[in-house]
Parts: sequence; structure tokens; C-alpha cells
Amino acid sequence: MKRNRKSIAMILALVMAAMLLAACGPTADTGGAPQTGGETAAPTPVPEHVEAQAPQEGANLADHIDIIIDATQITVVNPLVPAGSGGPTSWTYILVYDKLLEQIGTEFGPQLAMYWETEDYQNWRFHLRDDVYFHNGDHFTAEDVVWTANIAMTSPGSPAYARWRWVDSITAYDDYTLDIVLTEVYVDFLFEMAHAHAGILNQRSHSENSDDPSWAHVGTGPFRIVDFATNDFVTLERNDNYWGALAQTRSLTLWTIPEMATRTVMMQTGAAQVSFLMTPEDLDMLYANDDFTVLSVISNAPVIIGFNNQGDEIVMDPNFRRAVAHAINVEDIATVAMGNWGLPVTDGSFWGFETQFRLQGLPRRAHDPALARQYLEASVYNGETLELITAVAYNIRASELVQLQLAEVGININVEVTDHAGFTEAHAFDPDSDRQMHIFAVGAAPVALNALRTAFYPGMFTNRLNYNNDQVTALIDELAATAEYDRRVAIAHEIQEIFYDEMPAIPLWWRVTGIPTVNGIGGMRLGANPFDFCLRGIFWDLNETPEHLRP
Repeated sequence: MKRNRKSIAMILALVMAAMLLAACGPTADTGGAPQTGGETAAPTPVPEHVEAQAPQEGANLADHIDIIIDATQITVVNPLVPAGSGGPTSWTYILVYDKLLEQIGTEFGPQLAMYWETEDYQNWRFHLRDDVYFHNGDHFTAEDVVWTANIAMTSPGSPAYARWRWVDSITAYDDYTLDIVLTEVYVDFLFEMAHAHAGILNQRSHSENSDDPSWAHVGTGPFRIVDFATNDFVTLERNDNYWGALAQTRSLTLWTIPEMATRTVMMQTGAAQVSFLMTPEDLDMLYANDDFTVLSVISNAPVIIGFNNQGDEIVMDPNFRRAVAHAINVEDIATVAMGNWGLPVTDGSFWGFETQFRLQGLPRRAHDPALARQYLEASVYNGETLELITAVAYNIRASELVQLQLAEVGININVEVTDHAGFTEAHAFDPDSDRQMHIFAVGAAPVALNALRTAFYPGMFTNRLNYNNDQVTALIDELAATAEYDRRVAIAHEIQEIFYDEMPAIPLWWRVTGIPTVNGIGGMRLGANPFDFCLRGIFWDLNETPEHLRP
């Protein structure tokens, strides 16, 4: 789907119109201080997806495609290593590994497992394919799943451990039948088995080369890794012995290019055919160029101001948090950060707009500096300079404007800029951390339980808000064990009401991910959750590409 200039304008116009209408509605619940203004919640964004398609008949397909990944570097391709996370690393896993299941949105389909069954959501049986081979020629059986699960469960802190840690026992009933018993009833366990981090690994590759993380480059997927330089590039070649449909492209290289200007030059000169991160200005420029198509999806994860929810008395003070919420102007922040590619939030929820069971109608706290000053006066804040950490170009821009807006009401902020790896390290779950605030995108999977466990469950590495509320933890556990739909909705809504009252984070904007490609690129599946971007079907039809951009 190509985003046209009219559609961008229409989305922004609808959002702004909703905000103007909302300003005439009832006042938001501001928790005790005198109220001088408020807004009702306007509709959340409409989901947009890029669906994979097949090339047209008679297409002249290129053998190789160069892809610039987003700001998250591919440090290691091994889900048993804590550093083996991040969006582009997950895209690589999807290319290299198969999982038991495949997920599209909140639906599940077969991959290595042809079908599955459970009666109680704790005891599961999976029936596996018998025609699958690893890249090194080994025949895939149920024992490979057993080995993968067991080694993952001995690798705490790793992406794979997060997927398999629910397993109490796993047994190969026969070569192609697998029995899994969980430690507890887990209604959404299929999500874990469809996650990019749950790919099935090869035992022989590990035994031959266990000291080198590259042993994990052997999978059963449609591509195999042939060259890799950490934090630089990974090159993949088509697996011609794949059990499913063969990839349309013979090879791919995923590039880490930190400099934004270099990304643009590579696209303009034909050195790359796809880029997953560019400045809003360069996106607009390439959009206006008829040689390129700009795909777009709205990220399910809103960008937020996050507080350390086990931090010092200032950032834990409800009055201070409300002061921050009323001091900021999200429309200005979204525009400065991303131009046409940022949609300011229209309500007070930072639940993913496409995540299950979203509670609609939570009012957004209005931009009201006078009210912000009243809350600040009632807080424990006494002029201290607080630290706000951020990474990535558009979040840095937003942070600088937030600094100015907070200064207008008397809050002093120092913006600390780091790279993505440094941000991730600084914002792992740590009850003893002295960090205070950050600007980043909160995790938001389409399955509600997994979004909650990823971003709000105590002890999870990706709990960047350092969130720990016993009541919410108990509700998350109840959600995992509840199959009855209406009760699941009620649990999710209760959690969102708690979030709204506590305000562990303040939502700012939804990121419209603009992805420029040369004309002729197709076959990608892109959705609201960037971890699920699937490049398996990507192709490049040279017939559609201007001659000066062809290889």
C-alpha cells in the first residue's frame, strides 16, 4: 500500500478535528487539584497494514535486495543470548527459523505444527510436519523442539527463555507428536509458540560449535545466513531445500546504517532498495519522487514519557506526574518529532490501539500550564534537575521540546542522549535503578496478555517502566488463566483503569512508520507490531524500477 499525500492529510485532519470536538466535552479526572480544563477521548487510529502479495505474471525478479534496518542494530543472531532481541533481529529470526505456529494479528496458523489440541490450556499436544530439514541437512523431529525448549529454559534473560519459561515438561510422544505440560493454565500459550523468539534450533550445530553464538544460524526457515558482521550487516541466501514455497529472492542483506543522510543517499543511488528508518523530511522528499513508493503502517506502540515506577519520591509523586501531563502539548511534540509521520494521541491510554480489549474513552489530560503549576506546587518537587534519557532521532527531538515545555511551568530537565543499545541497558528492569524519566515507545503486542507481561510484569527485562504493582500482577496472572471472554475483557479494562489513575507513563504520539522502497518492491508483510515484520516473501520486480536504480 502506498501512502499518498492526501491520505496523510486526511488522517491528520480527522485527528485534529476529533481533538477540537473533544475540547468541548467534560473535564478529565485530574485527581484532586482544581480543574481549569480537560478533554474527552477521541477515536484511536485506524489500523493500517501492508499485506504480502505475489509478483505479477512476467515479472523480472532481481536476485538480491539490500535493506536498511531501523535504529536497532543486529548484534547477535541467537535467541539464547540476551542481546539477541530487537525488531530487526526478530526479522532475521523469522527468515532463518520456523516456529511451531505462525501468527497474523491475533490469529494462529500452522508452521512446523500442522495442528494442535488442548482441553485445559495447560496440557498441549502438537502434531508436527514430517518433511522438514535443517540448513545443515538434519531431519527435523519432535526431539528438536524438546532440545530447543530445554536449552532455552536454561538461558534466563534471553528472548528464547521468555517464550519457553512456561513449560513444566516437554516430551516427544513420537517423532512427529509433541506433548507440552505448562506450569500453569495459560490460555494464550499459542502466542509464545508463534513468537519470532521461539524458532526451533539445531542441536548438532550447537554441539559442534557451542562457544560461538553463530551456531544458532542453522534453522529450518526459507533463508540461511551466509555472512554476518555484528552491528553492521547480515547476508542471507535462499534455502532451496525449504519444505514450503521457495523465497522469491535469492539473497538479502540487512544493513545497519547509523547516519540518516547516508540512508537517503543509498536509496537515491540504488545502493539500497528498502529503508526502515529515515527522517520525516527525507520521507517526504522520497514520497514526492515518482521513482519510489513509501509504505506505511501505524505502530501499535505509542511513544511515551515513562517514569521509573520504583524510583525516587519525585517521579513517584502523583501530583508531579499530573504536573508533567498538563505541562506538555502533544500536538506540538508529535509535529516536531515526526512531522507528517506522527499522530498525536487522542486519549489518555497507552494501550496499543490494536491490542486486544482496549478500553475506549479514557480522557487525555489537557495541555494546561496553569493546572500543571498547581499540581507542581502540591508535589514534593523543589526545583531539582531531573534526568530524561532517550535515543533515536525523533525521540531526541521530542525530548528537547518536552524540556522546554516543562521549563515553562518550573520543571528542570536534563536530556541525556544515548544510542539504542545504551538505552536498552539503562532501562532493563531493575528495582534499584536511580533513573527517573525516559521517552521511548512502550511495548504493545496485539495479544493483551503478552503486551502486559512484556512491559509491566515484574522481573521482565523489557519492563522499561520498572513497573511493579501487586494488584496488576495478580490481574495479569488471572488473565492468563481465564478462558471466558467477558471476564477477560473485564480484567483488561480494570488494569487500564489502574494505569490511567497511576499514570506510570504519559502517551505522546503514534508513530506512522514510513518505509520507502524503490518501485517494484513487494511481498513484505508489515503490521502494527514491528517485531512481526515478515520479509520472507519480499521480491523486486525490475520491470517496475527506473533504469538508474537497477543493479
